[in-house]
Amino acid sequence: MNIWDYFEEFIDYMAVEKNASDHTKANYRSDFKIFTNFLVTNGIKPELETITTREIRKYLVYLKNEKEYENETIRRKINSLRSFFKFLTEQEYIIKNPMLPIKAPKKEQKIPIYLSDKEIETLIQATMKYGKENSLRDKCFLKILAYTGMRRQEALKLNWEDIDFNQNIIKIKFGKGKKERLVPMVESLATDLWAYLQTRLPLSNQAVFISNAGNRLTPSPAQNIFRKYLKKTGLDGKGYSIHKLRHSYASLLIQNDVDLLSVQKLLGHSDLNSTKVYTHVNMDYLKEQVEKLPFK
Repeated sequence: MNIWDYFEEFIDYMAVEKNASDHTKANYRSDFKIFTNFLVTNGIKPELETITTREIRKYLVYLKNEKEYENETIRRKINSLRSFFKFLTEQEYIIKNPMLPIKAPKKEQKIPIYLSDKEIETLIQATMKYGKENSLRDKCFLKILAYTGMRRQEALKLNWEDIDFNQNIIKIKFGKGKKERLVPMVESLATDLWAYLQTRLPLSNQAVFISNAGNRLTPSPAQNIFRKYLKKTGLDGKGYSIHKLRHSYASLLIQNDVDLLSVQKLLGHSDLNSTKVYTHVNMDYLKEQVEKLPFK
């Protein structure tokens, strides 16, 4: 039986029992296609009986040497295969799991790039100067990313009913892994969102952020909004991306002595280790402050 047949069953299992998002399922499919193409190209039948640890190790060498993938990309593809073969073992389709001896490359601890509070303020102010008819929408979009730490996709899926203006709380219903979380709003964000809502009444679309055509804003135009103001303010060329606004939110929380568990909850991290990376950012900040001392 071709492994693609087992893979489709695996995808159904991930969707129903593990609540995997469409994005996660698409990544699994992409990773699996690369793996099966490797097998066929190397004369290996894509069947359970023919896939051994040896073949998988050859595949990893291929990813590293021929595809020239970074370690983090290879880690993801290994983890995709690990999940698939674990499923096959649990379902008793195979007795021996060929992934058990496979070790993923160590995860590189990269200190996140983030915007300073002054750069964020400059970026937001630019929306009112260069935004034209969409200035308030753009201001709210950038502000909600920088002031709540939302992921881009979470902001784009946000509906007006998810915003509680009485308590100044936003319910994020489409977080990573489809987990919900509540994030408080600062007063200035609530004020701007309320003003933006008034321009949308009567509501014909519940989406908070919409295009000029009245449809829910999609990732590509959202990215263009960010890039537009990045260039207008001269902040391009520093490695900033729209996701860096989330990093900035987390970094500024840590710099202002917010405890790690609170930051984890606000960001919606399931693993505290994902949040701990921002403590490195805090150390860099502290070093900068120490440099201001008059000692030589």
